[in-house]
Amino acid sequence: MVSPSAEVRVDRLIAEVENLTCQVKQLIELTPQRNKVWLRPSEIATLVGVTYRQIARYREQGIFKVDSYRFNGNRYEYHNVRALADFESRKGGYEK
Repeated sequence: MVSPSAEVRVDRLIAEVENLTCQVKQLIELTPQRNKVWLRPSEIATLVGVTYRQIARYREQGIFKVDSYRFNGNRYEYHNVRALADFESRKGGYEK
């Protein structure tokens, strides 16, 4: 028979493994591919941990420099390296 405290530990370990599995899947999904230079607002938002609407606010506030984004068709796209550098160098540092 397994003690109740052992069952609790096993349940916690299972929950932690499931959480880490979700995080790894998200990282794999969000890792920019070599040929994907321009990211959609939702993709860059997920990378930096904000909403896609906040990305638009940052663009409107000038946090993203003009060469870090472009208007393509009917939406903005963000350069995968320059936009992240702009985000990380803004006043207040990195949010998470």
